[in-house]
Amino acid sequence: MKIRIILLLGWILATLPVLALKEVNAPPGIETRVLPAVYKSSGGFTQKVQVTITYSGTPALFTVSLGKEEQKQTLQNGKNFLVFEVPEVSSSTDFPLTLTNGKEQFTQTVAVAPVRHWQMNLVQHTHTDIGYTRSQTEILAEHLRYIDYALDYCDATDQYPENTQFRWTCEISWAVSEYLKCRPAEQIARLKKRVKEGRIELAGMYLNFDELPDEQTLAASLYPLKQFREAGMKAEVAIQDDVNGIGWCFSEFFADAGVKYVNMGTHGHRALICFDKPTVFWWESPSGKKILTYRAEHYNQGNFFGIHTDNFGEFENRVLNYLADMEAKNYPYDIVAAQHSGYFTDNSPPSTKSCEMVKKWNEKYEWPKLRTAVASEFFKEVETKYADKIQTIRGAWPDWWTDGFGSGAREAAISRMTHSDIIADQAGLSLARMLGATLPKDINQQIDEINKSLLFYDEHTFGFSESVRNAYGRETWEQRSLKQSYAWEAYRRCGLLGEVTMGLLQTFGPKVNTPSVLVFNTLNWNYSGLATVYIDHQILPRDKDFEILDAQGNSIPAQAGESRSDGTYWSLYVKDVPALGYAQYAIQVKDTPRKPFETASRLASSHVENTWYAVDFNMGRGTIGRLLDKELNKQLVTSGAQWELGEFIYEIIDSRHPMEQYRAPQFFRRKPERIWFERMEKGPIWDTYRFRGETVAGREPNNLMVEYRVFNVTKKIEVVYRLRKKAVTDPEAVYISFPFEVENGKIHLDVPGGTIEAGVDQIPGSVNDWYTVQNFASARNKDFQVVMGSQEIPLMQFGAINTGRYQAGAVPQSTNMYSWPMNNYWVTNFNADQMGELQWSYFITSNKDNSTDYATKFAWENRIPFLTRILPASPEPDKLLSPASIFKIVPDNLLLVNMKPVPGEKAVLLQLREIGGKPAKFEVKSDKVKFTKITVCDVVGMPLPKKTSPEFAPWENKFIKLSW
Repeated sequence: MKIRIILLLGWILATLPVLALKEVNAPPGIETRVLPAVYKSSGGFTQKVQVTITYSGTPALFTVSLGKEEQKQTLQNGKNFLVFEVPEVSSSTDFPLTLTNGKEQFTQTVAVAPVRHWQMNLVQHTHTDIGYTRSQTEILAEHLRYIDYALDYCDATDQYPENTQFRWTCEISWAVSEYLKCRPAEQIARLKKRVKEGRIELAGMYLNFDELPDEQTLAASLYPLKQFREAGMKAEVAIQDDVNGIGWCFSEFFADAGVKYVNMGTHGHRALICFDKPTVFWWESPSGKKILTYRAEHYNQGNFFGIHTDNFGEFENRVLNYLADMEAKNYPYDIVAAQHSGYFTDNSPPSTKSCEMVKKWNEKYEWPKLRTAVASEFFKEVETKYADKIQTIRGAWPDWWTDGFGSGAREAAISRMTHSDIIADQAGLSLARMLGATLPKDINQQIDEINKSLLFYDEHTFGFSESVRNAYGRETWEQRSLKQSYAWEAYRRCGLLGEVTMGLLQTFGPKVNTPSVLVFNTLNWNYSGLATVYIDHQILPRDKDFEILDAQGNSIPAQAGESRSDGTYWSLYVKDVPALGYAQYAIQVKDTPRKPFETASRLASSHVENTWYAVDFNMGRGTIGRLLDKELNKQLVTSGAQWELGEFIYEIIDSRHPMEQYRAPQFFRRKPERIWFERMEKGPIWDTYRFRGETVAGREPNNLMVEYRVFNVTKKIEVVYRLRKKAVTDPEAVYISFPFEVENGKIHLDVPGGTIEAGVDQIPGSVNDWYTVQNFASARNKDFQVVMGSQEIPLMQFGAINTGRYQAGAVPQSTNMYSWPMNNYWVTNFNADQMGELQWSYFITSNKDNSTDYATKFAWENRIPFLTRILPASPEPDKLLSPASIFKIVPDNLLLVNMKPVPGEKAVLLQLREIGGKPAKFEVKSDKVKFTKITVCDVVGMPLPKKTSPEFAPWENKFIKLSW
C-alpha cells in the first residue's frame, strides 16, 4: 500500500510542469466590444474598444496590442478587462488585436465602425403620486415649492453651457394651475419668462389617470389649458407617467387644443408594456385625427442610469450600455429621451445634480451628446428629421392598473354614479338657462369642484406605498381615508347641485289640482325608461290606491322601492319623454285601499316567461341556467357552463407575487356555501326573484342577496347584489358570471371616447386580461347582440377569467363575460381589504339591432337618470304640461356626451360624439329657443382658430357652443 502511494505521488510531481505548461498554452477566449462613443483627447477624437480576455491557467504576463497601442497585463484566471483607444474612424476599419506570451501569440481582427451620433435628452420632472410617499395634504404644497426651486435653479445655471443649463418639465397641470392662483405677480412673471424661453415646460394632463374617469370628466380636466393661454403660456405636450394606458378620447381632445405630443412614461409593474422598445408613432383617434406619441421608458429612466448620484463611472457605463441595447433593438432614431427626477423617488424635488453630470459627460465625450431638455424637444427633432420613419397606429390604449380600484368597490361605485349624475345635472342647468332662468353666479365653480373631486379620486395613486404590507398602519389609513373622501365629496356636492338644478327647473312646471311629477330627459333622443322619485307619504299615502296619468290621461306603471317613515322611493316607467325635454304626470290618489302585489316564498316552477324572455332558474345555485330570447328564438347563455348566469364566484390565490412576475397564481374558486330562494314579487314594472345565500367572503348569516328583476314593460333584465363583506387581507376576489353565447360573436365595449372590439382595436400590449367598461359591453354577431352594463362596476373580463394571463394581443376565447366587482391583488398602493355591505347591479338586453348606436343608447338610458321633481297640488289648478323638447339635435347618430352653461353668456357648450360610424352634420331645431350662432370650439370652449364646419367624421368628438 505504501509503495503504491509513493509511486502515485512521484507521478503527480513529475507531471506538474507539463500540466502547468498546458494551462499556459491553452488559447485564451477573446471578446471585443466597440463602445458606442467618441472621446475627446489632446490628440483628437478617439474611439474605445473594450477587450475581455477569458484566461485559464496560472497568472502569466501578456502583451496585448490593438492598432498602435500596446499594454502589458498579467492575466488572471477568469475574465480580464482592458480598454484600448483608436483614432475615430469615418468608415468601418479593421484593427489587428494581438496577445503575446513568450513565443506564443494569438491574433484576431477587430472591426471598428463609425460611432452613431447619438443625442440623449435628459428631461427632469417630478412624478406626481398623490398619497404614495406622503399624505395627500402635503403634496400640493410640495409641488408648488418645486416650481419655486425650478425657477431658482434656472437662475443659478444661466452661465452654464447651454446644453447643461437646468431645465424642468411640469409633469401635470394641476400644480401649475394652483401656482398661478396663489403666487405673487413677480413670481408668476418669472415663470412666464422661463416658459417662453423654453427652460420650463408646461404639460397638459391635469393628473395621471387610470381609466375610471369618463370622457366628460377627462374633458373637464383640461381646463388649465385655457388658464395657461390667458396667462400667455402654452402646453404643447401631454405627459402620462407611471400608468400604462391613457383614455382614447384624449387623442380627439388634444388634436384641436394645441397639444401636439403625448409622452407615455409607462411602468411595467404587473403590466405588459406596449412595444419592445421606446417607440414614436402617430396615435390615431377614433375619427382619424393624429397626435405624435412616444412610448417612452420608465419615467425614472435617468435615475436608473444614476444621474442623481456622484458616481460618474457608473452613470457613463449604464448610458453606453443602454445605447448599445437600443442599437441592438434597431431603434430607428439617433435621438433618445430619458426622464428623471432630482432624487430617485416619486414627488421628488428638483436638483442641479443632472446639470453637473451632463457637464462632466460633455467635457469627456464628443458622441453621444447629452443635454438637459424639456419634453417637447425630443418630439420636435423626431418630427423634423424622421418624418418618413414614423408609423401610424389606430387603437385604444386601455390601462392595466385600473384593476386596483376593485379594492375600493364602494367608492368606485359612488364615483361612477356621480359621473352619471353630473352629466344629467349640467344638462338640466343648461335647459333651465335656455328657458330663461338666472343661474347662481358660482354655478360653474360648483360644477368644477365636483369634477375636481372626481378627478382626484380617479387619478392613479390610490394610497400609501405600504398599504398592503402595513394594512392597518397610521399612514395607510390616513391616506386611505383621504382618497375615499374625494369620492364622497363629489357625491355630496353633486347631490346639492341636483337640488339647485331642480329648484330652477321646477319653476317651469305648472301646479295642477293634484300632486304631479315633473320629468326632464337630458339625453338627445326620445326614450322610455325608469324615473326614480321620492314621494312624501302626505302626497302618496302608504295605504291608498292611486294612479299616475300622463298629459293625455294614460296611466303609467309605478313600483315602490325602499320606504321610510316619511316617504317612499318610486320607480315610474315613463314613456317617450321627448329628447332634451320634459313631461308631467298627475298623481291621483283614490279613496280605496291599495292592493298588495302578488308574492310567494316558493315558485311553482323554476321556469318563468314574459313577452320577451323565457327564464329557467337553477334553484340550487341561485342562477339562471337557461335564457331564451323569444323574439330571436336564441338561447343566450352557454349550455352546461361551469359558472351560470348571475353566479357569485369567490376566488382566493396562493400569493400576490406571481402577477409581479407576469404569470398566473394558483386559483381556488368557489360558489356560495349555501343559497336558497327567498321571495317572488309580481310588479307592474318588473317581477322580482330573490335568492339569499352565505359565502365565506361575507360576515354574519345571510350575507349575500341576489335579485333578478325580469321587466314586464320593456325587454330588459336587471340583476342586483348585496354582499355584507368581511375584512380579509389575504388575496381574494369576487366575480359575477354572464356566460353569454353568441355564435361567431365578438365582444365590443366602450372606452373613454369610443367603442372597440376587445383585443383588436387596441395597441398590442395594452390590457386585455380585463377591461374598464365605461357604459356597456356587447356580444354581437351579424344577426343580433346581447348588451349589458353596470351603473356601479367598471371591471370586466371577457372570454374567461383571465387574471394573470399576460398575453399580448390575446382576444376573448368566447362571448362569455365576467364582471369583477372587487379584488385586493396588488402588493402596494391599493387597499389590502374592504368590508361592510355593498350593493351593485347590472342591466341586460338583447336585440336584432347589432349596432354600436343601439348599444350606446341602451346603456346611456340605464346610466343617466331622468331629472324629477314632485309638485304639490295647487288651489288654482293649471293643466299638465304637454310633453315637448326644448331643442333637438339632428341627426340621431350624434350622442350628447355633456352640455354645460357658458359663464357670462347666453350659451351652452355641447360635447358630442358620433356613434353610428357615418358622417353627420350637426343641426339644432327649437320652437322655444331662438339660437343665433353655432361655434365649433376646442375642449375648453375656445373657438377654433379657423372657421370650422359642425360636420362630424365617423366616430368624431366635437365641442360646439350654442348661443341665443
